[in-house]
Amino acid sequence: MLEAEKVWAKTKEIVSKDQIVKEVKNQRRYRNFPNKSFNTVSHVRPHPSSAEDTYPLPIKDKLTEAEVYSKHCFWLNNAFVRDEIYFK
Repeated sequence: MLEAEKVWAKTKEIVSKDQIVKEVKNQRRYRNFPNKSFNTVSHVRPHPSSAEDTYPLPIKDKLTEAEVYSKHCFWLNNAFVRDEIYFK
């Protein structure tokens, strides 16, 4: 499986199992999406233009019971971009 596809598949699994929020501390939600250390190519980061910039969730989140969540995007890791552009 390609590295970027692994991030997509893991993200899809997290959303479908309604496990987006890992924990809530001091009214702040910590997400469970793949981060830079998940693989060498890409990761998922929040990317809303405002607080109202959300997507409806297919299933309520188990931890927060939220029905919507802020928009997120797939990003290329900076080390991957550096290696592919500058070191090839």
